[in-house]
Amino acid sequence: MLKELIDLLTAHELEPEQLESTVDAIDGAADDPDLAWLDEPSTEELMQTAIVFQLVDFTAVGDKIDEVHELISDFFADPLPDFPMHEDGRYFLPDEYFAWLDRQLIGRAGDNGGYELLLLGQHYSEELHAIAVLRADTPRILELATEHALIIERATQRHLA
Repeated sequence: MLKELIDLLTAHELEPEQLESTVDAIDGAADDPDLAWLDEPSTEELMQTAIVFQLVDFTAVGDKIDEVHELISDFFADPLPDFPMHEDGRYFLPDEYFAWLDRQLIGRAGDNGGYELLLLGQHYSEELHAIAVLRADTPRILELATEHALIIERATQRHLA
């Protein structure tokens, strides 16, 4: 199940060997010296943190929503429009931004139904960890996350900061 989750979170972009090594690294997170700073993590916290660390090349991480927007845009060959602003010059609030972004991502990925932005929870910072996945894969990703007691949610239905 973890292999399927990682494959879906990476939009099927990892080669089989990369997928296997990523899953092995997550499975072996308890012995990873890079994660030794975690203070007596639960199995779920360790897996969550290992997933965030292992998928760093697929995630947009930042503490400001406009910075995260630029990183998300970099994932696509055809960049996203500039960060949206209200007519009076005010920036979009996060919930407004995620609703706007969702409409932008629907049209991408051709016949695959577009992309959807998910947020990955983590226990060590206030930063936002966002990942664009194929929209059709979202229900299965959320199902697998629940089975593993992981914190992954739709950006448009977020509870994470």
